[in-house]
Amino acid sequence: MVRTTDKSEQNGKQTSQPASAEYEAMLGRIVIEMLRAGRPVSRQSLCAKIAFLLSESPQPSQELLYENLLRMLLNVDRTDR
Repeated sequence: MVRTTDKSEQNGKQTSQPASAEYEAMLGRIVIEMLRAGRPVSRQSLCAKIAFLLSESPQPSQELLYENLLRMLLNVDRTDR
């Protein structure tokens, strides 16, 4: 399930989530592509597909989108590094 709010509470602190329409649309395109190919869609398979797309991306801006999409799926806060 994709978060549809800009903020979430995690471990007692607020973190921003990349839940814009752009991320939701990108995730939707990936899910549709996987379903049409007859592949199972799960959090694990989505992360694997996005990691592949990230490694194949020629543009830094596209890499950032895929990276943020992975963070959203894994609920990773960028400031926790």
